[in-house]
Amino acid sequence: MEIQVTQRQLRVSELLRQKIADILLRGNIHDKNLSRYSITVSQVIVTPDLKFGKVFVSFLGEKNSDQILKDLNNYAFKIQNQVGNKLRLKRTPKLKFFIDDSFDNAAKINKSINSISDIDSLR
Repeated sequence: MEIQVTQRQLRVSELLRQKIADILLRGNIHDKNLSRYSITVSQVIVTPDLKFGKVFVSFLGEKNSDQILKDLNNYAFKIQNQVGNKLRLKRTPKLKFFIDDSFDNAAKINKSINSISDIDSLR
């Protein structure tokens, strides 16, 4: 069964991604822990009814990403309110933050491919 993603979902997802990234970049969340980190919002996925949004983030070279993620989820409601004030939506989706590990997975795949090609070049 294939899930259809509507144009509206895509549009709202991208708007949310931009606004959340802007809020985190400008330091509109007054938390000394979060303001120290470089947080990248890579993707936002909203449900078809636009009630919930999964926000995928990555952290540049941070070892304690679990704590940063916990802090982000603690401030999710505040971020949601700020996004709601900037966007003209009937209802702002409830946000939940997740670690985006797609870059790490891509690096592992790339490393595997390179090691296979190194073996092939030895033959």
